[in-house]
Amino acid sequence: MSRMQKRSYYGLLSTISLSAFGDAFGLLAMEWLVYELTGSKLAMGALALSSMIPELLLRLLGSPLSDRLPRVRFMACLAALRLLAILLPLGMGLAGRLELWQLFAAASLSGACSALFMPTAMAVIPGVAGTRKLMRAFAIIDGCRGAAALLGPALAGVLTASSGTLPALGVNAICYAAAIATLLCLPWNGRPAAPAGSFSLPLYLREIAEGFAFYRQFPAMLTIMSMAAVSNLSSAAIGTMMVPYVREVLHRDAAAVGSLTTASALGYLSGLGLITLLGEITRRRIVMLGSLVLSGLVTVLWSFIPSYAFALFAVFAAGLLGPFFSSLSSSLHGQLVPGPLQGRVNSLRFLIGGSLQPLGALAGGAVAELYGVPVLLLAAGMLPVLFSGAALRLPRMKLLDGDLSALEKRSSPKQPAAMTGSFE
Repeated sequence: MSRMQKRSYYGLLSTISLSAFGDAFGLLAMEWLVYELTGSKLAMGALALSSMIPELLLRLLGSPLSDRLPRVRFMACLAALRLLAILLPLGMGLAGRLELWQLFAAASLSGACSALFMPTAMAVIPGVAGTRKLMRAFAIIDGCRGAAALLGPALAGVLTASSGTLPALGVNAICYAAAIATLLCLPWNGRPAAPAGSFSLPLYLREIAEGFAFYRQFPAMLTIMSMAAVSNLSSAAIGTMMVPYVREVLHRDAAAVGSLTTASALGYLSGLGLITLLGEITRRRIVMLGSLVLSGLVTVLWSFIPSYAFALFAVFAAGLLGPFFSSLSSSLHGQLVPGPLQGRVNSLRFLIGGSLQPLGALAGGAVAELYGVPVLLLAAGMLPVLFSGAALRLPRMKLLDGDLSALEKRSSPKQPAAMTGSFE
C-alpha cells in the first residue's frame, strides 16, 4: 500500500467512523421524539419505514452511480445531503416548531442518501487495500464502526436523558460536517477503472443488470444475501421497538436504550477480536449461517426473560455473532466482484440484504401493538433459525468453503461470458 493509498484508506476509515458515531445520536433522538409526540408503536415502525423505502429504491435505481462518478466526491455530496436532513428537525426544534412530518422527511432524505454512501465506500476499499489485505481492511473498518457504535449510543442515551433530544441531533450534525471535510481533503478520488461514458437510459439499465449478473453467476452468494435479508428483517422489527420495550417492559429511560445498543456494539467488537485470533476462516458456510442460527436462538430465550440483565446479554451475544456473518460476507464480495462492478454490486448487495427491513419495521410495530414486545421477540428469533438452518443443507453453499482462487478467476472481467452464465 503506497503512502497515498494509506492516506486515502485512513481518511475513508475516519469518515465512516464519524458517520456511524453521529448516526447513533441522530437515530436515538428521532426515535425518542416520535415516541414522545405520538406514544404509538405503529408510528415508530412508520418512521423506520419512511427511511427504508427510499433507501431500497435508490439502491436499485442508483446502483450504477457508484461506478460512473468519482466515488469519494460522490460520498461527500451524499454526506452533505444527510447533513441538511438532520438540520431540518434540529432547526425546527430550536425554533419550537417541530412537527411529526419534519422527522419523517428527515428520515426519508437521510435514508435515500445512506443507500449509496456505504456501498460506495465498500467499492473504494479494494482499490486502496489490495486483495491480500482485504479481510484485514474490512475488519479494521468494521472494528472502527463498532467502536463508534459502542461509544455513540451510550453517550447519546445519557445526553438525551439529561439534556433532551436536540443536543443529540446537534452532535449528529457536527459529525456529518467533519466527515464531509475529511472526504474533501482526500488525495485519491476512487474513480473506477472504466470511464463513465455518456448517459443513455438503455446503457444505464444495462449497468444495473450487470450488477444482478454477479448473483446469477454465484447463486450461493445470492443465498447468503437472502439470509442477510431474513436476519435484517428480524433486527429491524426488534430495533424499532427498542424504545417501547425499554419504557414499557423494563420501565427505564433513554440511558437504558443507549446501554443496550452499546452492549451490542461491545459484542460486535469482541466478535471481530475473535475473528482476528482465528485467522483465515475456510469453513465459511458453517460459520456464517451458524452465527445467524445461534443469534436467533438467543433472541427466542430473550422473549421469555423480561430482565434488563438478560437483555444486555442477548444484545451482546447478537453483536458477538454479527461479524462472523458480515465481515465474511464483505470479504467474499471484495474478492469475487470485479473492480469495475464493485459499486453497483455492493449497492445491490445492500438492497437484497435490506429488502425485508421495511416489512420488519411495519410488522414489528403491528405485532408489538397487538400482542406485546415479548411475542415479537419470539417471532423475530425463530425466523433466522428456520431459514438459515434450511440454507445450511443446500449443496451450492459448499462452494464458499476452502480456496476461492478458482472462483476469482471465474469472476474476472476478462471473461465476459462468465458474467451471464450460471455457476452451481
